[in-house]
Amino acid sequence: MLLYAGSAIVLVSSALAFHHAFAMDPAMPMPMEMAHAPADAGRKLDGMPLAEMPEMFTAFAGLLLVVAGAALRGRPRSAPTELRGGRRGRLLIAVIGTAALTVDISKTSTLGFVIPGMRADYGLDPRTASLLAVCGLTGTAAGALLFGVLTDRIGRRSSYLIATLGFTATSMCGSMPTFRGNLLMCGLMGLAVGGLAPLLITLLTEAVGGRVRGSVVVALSVVATAVGYLIAAGSALWLEPVFGWRILWLIGAPTGAVLAVLTPFVPDYVALSAPAARSAAVPRRDSRSARALTHGLQRAFATLIGLLTFGLTTWVPSLARIGGVPVRTANLMLTVAAVVMVPCALLLMLGYRRFGPTSMAAGLATVTAVLLLALTASGAVAQVGWICAGALVAALFSVNSMAAIFLPIAADLADPERRGRTTGWVSFFNRLGGLCGPLLLAGLVSSASDVLLAVSVLALLCGAAAWYISRRSRLAAPALGAASE
Repeated sequence: MLLYAGSAIVLVSSALAFHHAFAMDPAMPMPMEMAHAPADAGRKLDGMPLAEMPEMFTAFAGLLLVVAGAALRGRPRSAPTELRGGRRGRLLIAVIGTAALTVDISKTSTLGFVIPGMRADYGLDPRTASLLAVCGLTGTAAGALLFGVLTDRIGRRSSYLIATLGFTATSMCGSMPTFRGNLLMCGLMGLAVGGLAPLLITLLTEAVGGRVRGSVVVALSVVATAVGYLIAAGSALWLEPVFGWRILWLIGAPTGAVLAVLTPFVPDYVALSAPAARSAAVPRRDSRSARALTHGLQRAFATLIGLLTFGLTTWVPSLARIGGVPVRTANLMLTVAAVVMVPCALLLMLGYRRFGPTSMAAGLATVTAVLLLALTASGAVAQVGWICAGALVAALFSVNSMAAIFLPIAADLADPERRGRTTGWVSFFNRLGGLCGPLLLAGLVSSASDVLLAVSVLALLCGAAAWYISRRSRLAAPALGAASE
């Protein structure tokens, strides 16, 4: 009963708060922290005093009830090896998981589009504004660890419900009156978002199964990454000019509510526990990769990917505008890049099956580094605005492709009974690297050439790590083949 009552309270409170944000009095006094900002007659949304936001507090009370109900319920008694509904059930889980992962990624990508408007409202310098990304990524790192454990302890369904309801409730950060309030709410939202990503990858990995598991989940992850960034960029392109930057947070409430309503279709626990089932589910090529891709190497690679992804995603919109590209043009270029990434999911899936996960990751990193180094050395980036924006978009495209494949690889190679925890740990180190990314690039945010050079060096490190892992895999292959005979 606590689960149902708490869920109803969160959903109703979030719906009322979402409506309240659009129906608030435009004559409401502006918070002192924003008093210096120039008036903008076209802005429809502004911060509200906490006294005007009672729904936010009731939503968090409902979320506490859900957590208590899940804790009392505990782990599901049964751990079925097959999903209900057979192929149709697996397809349904794949659709739900991909949709939820899309929303999750769109919210993380929104950080880069929120910062320019937030800087203008609060009068922040780049280093201070980067604290928003730091707080959000700190929350995602903690969430990855927390939900990695919860996924294997209380089941997939309860963990999914807590994460989606937490995401819905914290979307009200778009109404916070001060920058400090935004930092707090962004950290809490990160806690839910960080737990959702490894949980969804675990669900997708278990739903697909078989020899095509790794390549299919990689393709779904790439599609979710592309569409998620497309949603973030499209929202910034069409909604931000009308409602202001706060709408980019507020739209998380209805999307999170839809995901929470789909909870009954999420299985409680689908991990395999028998050694025979484990050996049957993992192909021989993946067994070689599992020997080579040790936990330490996975975490190091995930950390480098985090540095690249979150650092670049946070500052690309600002850098494109600094390069002389108009706001709408910069957002449009980023949107087009996300659209192009969708059909590339098929190419990445074929590359995964043809070359293996490590070789594909190494190739992506190397191509990214060579491209950016060539553009930076030519000097065109510093002289021509649209080339600068194009180079940044190309870098973001390659980096997002690398980010979309590392977590599915970790889930594919993990032991079934510890898949949730293993994926959570790898995601934690990715977010840990992401914590340093925005701060690392914040000092270079005034120069696109310096940022591209830093990204090139990090991409070379990623490529070197992936090539080393691939080499170990090839060296281990003869011994493993002899042992299997």
